[in-house]
Amino acid sequence: MPIDTREVEKIAELAHLKFDPQELERFVGHFQQILEYFTQLETVSTGAVSTENVQNAHQAVEGKNRGTPMREDEVRSSLPVATALDNAPESSEDHFQVPPVIE
Repeated sequence: MPIDTREVEKIAELAHLKFDPQELERFVGHFQQILEYFTQLETVSTGAVSTENVQNAHQAVEGKNRGTPMREDEVRSSLPVATALDNAPESSEDHFQVPPVIE
């Protein structure tokens, strides 16, 4: 599935990013490579992967971490609201303002 400059511009707009023409062309190439990787992944046979194998893999990871010490939760002060809102493209009172998700 080829991707063109218009699509990358749209993605950048949604992410509130701005690229110069050289960066835009470079990102077109990067996105194209990513899509090619997904195309390759679609060809991988996963028929031999059973639910049991996935559960066993999960248990192996848990077993590996059994000796890892857990740290205690620590209460810390959070980022001041004003600082967080300074980084937001739009805000209203003490809230982030975002475009509607469902129209």
